Amino acid sequence: MKKLWILNHHSGLEGDRHYELAKELVPLGVEIVVFMSSYSHGREQYVYEEEVKIRKVKKGITYVYLHTAPAYHGISVRRILNMMDYCVLMRKYEKQFYRLFGRPDLVIGSSVHPFVWESAWRIARGSRAPFICEIRDFWPLSLTEIFGKSKYHPACLMFALLERRAYRRASAVVSTVEFGYRYLQRFPYVRQDRVYWIPNGYHTEEIDRVLRENRTELPPELEEYLSAHWCAVYTGSFVDSECLFDMLDVAAWMQEHEQADIRFAFIGNGHLEERMKERVEKDGLHNVRIFPRIGKSQVAAALSKAKVCIAALRDDRVLNDLGLSLNKLNDYLYSGNPTVFACGSVNVVGESGGGIVVPPQDVKAYADALMRVYHMTEEERREMAGKGRREIREHYSYSLLAKQYMDLFNEVLR
Repeated sequence: MKKLWILNHHSGLEGDRHYELAKELVPLGVEIVVFMSSYSHGREQYVYEEEVKIRKVKKGITYVYLHTAPAYHGISVRRILNMMDYCVLMRKYEKQFYRLFGRPDLVIGSSVHPFVWESAWRIARGSRAPFICEIRDFWPLSLTEIFGKSKYHPACLMFALLERRAYRRASAVVSTVEFGYRYLQRFPYVRQDRVYWIPNGYHTEEIDRVLRENRTELPPELEEYLSAHWCAVYTGSFVDSECLFDMLDVAAWMQEHEQADIRFAFIGNGHLEERMKERVEKDGLHNVRIFPRIGKSQVAAALSKAKVCIAALRDDRVLNDLGLSLNKLNDYLYSGNPTVFACGSVNVVGESGGGIVVPPQDVKAYADALMRVYHMTEEERREMAGKGRREIREHYSYSLLAKQYMDLFNEVLR
């Protein structure tokens, strides 16, 4: 068995990239330990109070939860301190982890933040194992493009340093976005033959089983709402990057123009939840309901009962033109329903034909797209949705992505 350590501050279990990959990698001869924070970014609370909590979650898969501090809300200095504390705790317990799990044969450092690359490289060097730099968010590019920070801002300078160090040290670089190689070309020391695109995937077989068995129960209020109405459904985090208020603008426009036969269901949680509820109440949006977060299997069941799936991204060409890797889009395209997506760049919804892509922040275009789906025949809806399902099955299944990772492992272990 190859021993693989994955350092991912914001990892998780059901539906998470590394857990779903791990389930496919174990039968291929890989034993996996995932190191993550016990502070839930989405729920903004601690899952465990112990400084280190070890869970054997499945045969061959162990999760280690680190009590990173301080707790934080949104983007803040406290969040950066929480990131740094992850590295402090990894170093503090490193020898103990070696005794418990043995030294790894491979180490993946997966960015939500670049500090994790430092810890992953140090462990890889000490274990004489290849260090694989996995990029899920580009830093400091995200700070400069999304938050408008100057490239000379102290945080940007620090992240740029960490980024260069990681790329120099890595035996391979994995990008979860299709065109990440374009950004990496600016670094002459990155070998392009060691840059891999392995997107976020989808467990098509498990979702097929969930829907076939039809045993997954939804919360009664959600079940009733989806059954009683023609629903456009959003599932995921209630955070700034998801452009939720743009979609509420669409709901408001449709209600104002008496197109309220389409109802909106927002399912999830996050720091914007209260503001969203205030907006719904203030504007009297009778065509909108907000529901609590549900499990992965329940998401699949809820989306199967929807009529259309909805999502939006801000118009950030620098980042979006590198490609997208949104778990949400995998859920949506495999749901059996069309997707309406506000996005200004190339994306899987448009490329697959599994939905309609509209310009960001164009309320009328978004509303028109929803009405177009609303007026489709069932045959037309099934045809559009079928294109999305085929795309996910043929290119995003976790069983296929695990084999791509095995090819990578064999390459760097030569």
